[in-house]
Amino acid sequence: MAKYHNGNACYEMKVDKIKKIFHLKASGFFAEEDGQSYLKDYDQLVKTFPTKDYVLVIDGTDLKPSSPKVAEMLGTLLERYIKIPFKTRFLITQGNAVTVSQFRRLGGQIPGWTEGVQYAKDLNEVIMKIS
Repeated sequence: MAKYHNGNACYEMKVDKIKKIFHLKASGFFAEEDGQSYLKDYDQLVKTFPTKDYVLVIDGTDLKPSSPKVAEMLGTLLERYIKIPFKTRFLITQGNAVTVSQFRRLGGQIPGWTEGVQYAKDLNEVIMKIS
């Protein structure tokens, strides 16, 4: 697990070994240093469990739209979400419509995103879909 809080930016990364869910929750407005920390923690955590057996849940329900520089980092992160072999990937769509739109727009430019990521309203819907 990784937890981070810096001013307006927060994130938490949890590996649920029972439900086999890797839950990434981010909120606030990310600056460049926050994005770098997120990428570093993500890269370290995915080495600690067999990702192909886990469901990735990307939860940015309280995330604010990013600056162009941070959006570029987000694009890098979305590529990593696709490159690492997860069992299934979900993007939570509840929350800031502009942020969700930013994820969809950036994701649409990444090979494998459109067919590799499912959308769900919240974590409960994800759990229902994978049960």
